[in-house]
Amino acid sequence: MRKHILGAIAIAALAAGIANAEVLEITGEFAAPNREASLLRSISIDRIDGQDGAALERAIEQGLSGTHFDLMGGRTGRSNAEGSLSGGITTGVDEQPFKRKEKRCVEKDSADQKKCVREEYVELRCRRRTINVKADLRLVRNRDGRIVYSTTKPFTQDNSWCEGQSAPGPVEEVIAGAVRSLGYSVRADIAPTISTYSIRVRESDKGMSKDQSKRFKDLVKLTKRDERGACTGWAALNGELPNNPSLTFNLGLCAEQSGDYAGALQYYHAAQRAGASEGGQGADRAIRLIAGREDAAIRARRR
Repeated sequence: MRKHILGAIAIAALAAGIANAEVLEITGEFAAPNREASLLRSISIDRIDGQDGAALERAIEQGLSGTHFDLMGGRTGRSNAEGSLSGGITTGVDEQPFKRKEKRCVEKDSADQKKCVREEYVELRCRRRTINVKADLRLVRNRDGRIVYSTTKPFTQDNSWCEGQSAPGPVEEVIAGAVRSLGYSVRADIAPTISTYSIRVRESDKGMSKDQSKRFKDLVKLTKRDERGACTGWAALNGELPNNPSLTFNLGLCAEQSGDYAGALQYYHAAQRAGASEGGQGADRAIRLIAGREDAAIRARRR
């Protein structure tokens, strides 16, 4: 699977472990990883070859529903859509027997059946199953034939079990789930994402005087009830302590929350230079938010 499902910016990881911490909640639109494909207004989902091709077509259609794309089908769709998506899917299952030795209890205490008194290595009959699914997809811009999106999406599942153990789920269920997942992953590749996420503020008071530290920590606590008030306070304190990593990073969060992505990017770069490692992730977010806003403006002009 592609690792960038907002994944490049690790939104889920950023949210982990901050339930009780001071955070700023932000909503923004992130550009699709494949920006050129995302600028298409309409897509026809054409034939996908392979035994599971029809299922993948449906999964892609379901995954793209609710996005800005107009989805079109049939001959009319192919003739009128701005882009056409096609490809192929292959599936394979390999199951082989093998033997494995394991230490097992072969004699139990006659008085206490839960106690083992003798163990031996015994040979067990086992099976190993490997399921492979691979989708090759491409999206062509119809007006000039340019391929704006091309990807290979692999899926592999390995299982092994021995006598006395339960076999894994049916092959058909695994393949069906893989096809759905591969289909839905197309959305993350070519459609912008609007997300609400929480980012932890920086709480280190390193480099501050005792009085500045107290004011800074009071502002950190203030984020729980008055985020904009905290931002105003950090801006005032920043006048006394320019280039402090915590103040600079937190002001980047404030700018990001208010939609000033260019300002946020400047703050995050400054925070990173001052020693705040979080600034790098903030800069990555700001860059994708800037791109998301630019792409949204292009789509709006083309309506």
